[in-house]
Amino acid sequence: MPARPILIDPPARMVRVERLEPALRYSRITAETAGLDRSGNRFDVPGAGVLYAASTEQGAFAETTAHFRRSASVLERMAKAGATVDELQIPSVDASWRATRVVRSLCTREALPFVDIEAAQTHTYLTEHARSVLLSLGVPVLDVPAVSGHSRRLTRGLATWIYQARDDAGEPLYGGIRYLSKLSNEYECWAIFDGTTVEALGERRITIDDPDLVAVTARHGIPLT
Repeated sequence: MPARPILIDPPARMVRVERLEPALRYSRITAETAGLDRSGNRFDVPGAGVLYAASTEQGAFAETTAHFRRSASVLERMAKAGATVDELQIPSVDASWRATRVVRSLCTREALPFVDIEAAQTHTYLTEHARSVLLSLGVPVLDVPAVSGHSRRLTRGLATWIYQARDDAGEPLYGGIRYLSKLSNEYECWAIFDGTTVEALGERRITIDDPDLVAVTARHGIPLT
């Protein structure tokens, strides 16, 4: 029996931690930048828009604050200097960061199914049908380490292939990609392709005692000041 990708419907409510304006801002990337492994976002599509969201507030906070995690080198500097985050002027989730962002909830309307990029059956399907993407990057077969690895050229190549997939009538087949955060498989995330109808449901400001923010910063060792 031919392999098929595992498809899944997005949840009724998703969450973003984003700047006050513009609301629900799509990530966009040029073809030149898409060819760089360390630039752009994981499932960006050149020439198109992708809106990233998480299933929960903690997932949204984790993805948005990941760059604040203290590296081994920073921790070593702190240990040697006997200094604090403030004394070494290490970036933190501070009042200015919180004041310029909100927790915004959203939903999709009549969305096409999303491809579950984590599923083994999807890996089998994409290895066969998107093999040109894999061959161009020297990837023999898709698996979890490949789709969650550091090569954004690979994940963006797969996202572009999925975005461009069409049925016999020339209509798009998929509304986006379901994936897990690299930080933890506790965080379910969604890359929503443009063309999918998205609506904001509500928003709230971020305070220093926000329970989801406190939980995430504590879990990942992120300074909260």
